Amino acid sequence: MADHALLFSGTLLVAVFLTSSVGKIFHFSSFTDSVREMRLLPIGAVPSVAILIVTAELVAALSIPIGLLTSSALLVYAFALSAVLCVAFSLAIITVIRRGSSVACNCFGRQASEFSARHIVRNTLLAAAAVVGMLSADVGVSSWTTETGITIVAGLVLSLLVILMDDLVDLFA
Repeated sequence: MADHALLFSGTLLVAVFLTSSVGKIFHFSSFTDSVREMRLLPIGAVPSVAILIVTAELVAALSIPIGLLTSSALLVYAFALSAVLCVAFSLAIITVIRRGSSVACNCFGRQASEFSARHIVRNTLLAAAAVVGMLSADVGVSSWTTETGITIVAGLVLSLLVILMDDLVDLFA
């Protein structure tokens, strides 16, 4: 059972962070604009922090599958980095919301809805998935079975819902 939790959380986080980082790379100027609009950093630091965010997301996304294949220690660090990113994003969003600023989430490289409580909930749930992955990292994956495939597909489906969350909410609002 623990290996299914590891695969589910790993699949979810890899898909979310890979999509997020690639989207930010392709729309880097709009991503840096949204970071600038958040007014959390000195203007001069925004490009460097934007590069750091994209790099950290890529490292997290790539370290999880590499850790699954090679080292439970790397896997723990990858999930820890994922959790730290999600918590940092939540704290930034909370600050922007409390300030009353109207800043759109550019979480996946494209302009979407303004930051709201749903973004905090999303990041909190992703951080929880990272913690589950950290706690399951030493288990590893015993063997590939039908259940393994189902677990990976379930992680991909949930990641798709996370990635498209703003679009789905706007569609049904």
